[in-house]
Amino acid sequence: MSMNLNDIKAASKTQPREVEYIFAGKKTGWFLTLLHDSSEEVQAFMSRYNAKVRDLSLKRKTNAIAGLAAQHADKLHMVQVAGWRWKDGDDDDAGRPAFSRSELKAALAHEDLGWHLGQFIDEEVGSLDDFLTRSENNSGTV
Repeated sequence: MSMNLNDIKAASKTQPREVEYIFAGKKTGWFLTLLHDSSEEVQAFMSRYNAKVRDLSLKRKTNAIAGLAAQHADKLHMVQVAGWRWKDGDDDDAGRPAFSRSELKAALAHEDLGWHLGQFIDEEVGSLDDFLTRSENNSGTV
């Protein structure tokens, strides 16, 4: 049986996805909640970014565009991560801070962790299938 437009719209909806941060093949107990690029938050960020690029392009400000592009990945990661939790619960004394924008920004800016975390986020948000809502009757068939 073929789908109608309402079925297709419902099947196209993405949901936030929780993934455990894996580093060098090891589980960390740190679970990130990620948003797909089609989410409203990421779309709004991309619209603002593209408008800035267009504006700078019209003004022929190529250095400013290069600077904007360099900051873009980190800012995009800030939008793609909607939250996190720890397997053992939050405990800042044990180095498991509760999620906040400033903690996320610090993690992404860290000289060692930042690059790996960014790569991990890029890989995990790249898989559309993992963000699609599962209907009750076909869960487990994918």
